[in-house]
Amino acid sequence: MQTTIDLPDSLYRETQALAASRGATVEQFILEAVAREIQGNLSSAPLGTSGDREVELPLVRSMRPGTLDLSQFDFDDLLG
Repeated sequence: MQTTIDLPDSLYRETQALAASRGATVEQFILEAVAREIQGNLSSAPLGTSGDREVELPLVRSMRPGTLDLSQFDFDDLLG
């Protein structure tokens, strides 16, 4: 289905830039954003549900894969 929406110029420019930075078209970006919003609203906690949602985290590629040693790192320091 096709529809027309009016976006303020500044919002469209930001949308266009963000879509391009992700290698997507504005149409793909908006479709994904709307789908994510709908998914979020569908899973946002009717009584008796956990409200857990899948979250996509950014992937940061290493210049030297396999060289990070966290065996001595105290993760409890991050919490307190």
